[in-house]
Amino acid sequence: EVSLPGGKAEEGDKDDIETATREAKEEIGLDPSLVNIVTVLEPFLSKHLLRVVPVIGILTDKKAFKPTPNAAEVDEVFDAPLEMFIKDKNRTEEEREWMGEKYLLHFFEYETEKEKRKYIIWGLTAGVLIRAASLVYQQPPAFLEQNPKFKFPKIVDRNTVM
Repeated sequence: EVSLPGGKAEEGDKDDIETATREAKEEIGLDPSLVNIVTVLEPFLSKHLLRVVPVIGILTDKKAFKPTPNAAEVDEVFDAPLEMFIKDKNRTEEEREWMGEKYLLHFFEYETEKEKRKYIIWGLTAGVLIRAASLVYQQPPAFLEQNPKFKFPKIVDRNTVM
C-alpha cells in the first residue's frame, strides 16, 4: 500500500509539524533541515477514525536527500509529480458510502520513469495529495472530489477525541 510518511504524536512532540518531521526522519531518513514547512492542512479522518493532520513542506535540496527506508515500516521510497493529483489523467474513481455519506474514492496510477515501477495511489493518501496539489497550483482538481461531510469539532487540536 502506498502512503505518506506519518504516525502518532509522541509525548515530546511540541506540535503536528514536529510529529511529521520526526516521523519522516524515522521512516524514510528525511533530515528535517532539508524541509521548508509551508502549511498544515485541515485534518482528514481515516477509515479507522484517526485524525490525520497533513503537514506540507518543500524539499529544499532534492539531491541532498538520500532515502534510507526503515525496513520495519517502508519497502521503498518514490516520488510522483504533485500536479498529477489535480489532473484527470490516469485516475479512476469508485463511489462508496461511509457513516451514511456517499463519497468518491480516487485511484491514481503512476509509473516511475527510471525503474518502470507501477503504483496505485488511492484513498486517504490520494485525498491528501489532491488537497495539497489544489493548494499549491491554486486550482481545483479537473474532477469531482465529493468528500464525505464529516462533522469535525469547531476547534481541532492534538487532544481532540472523535
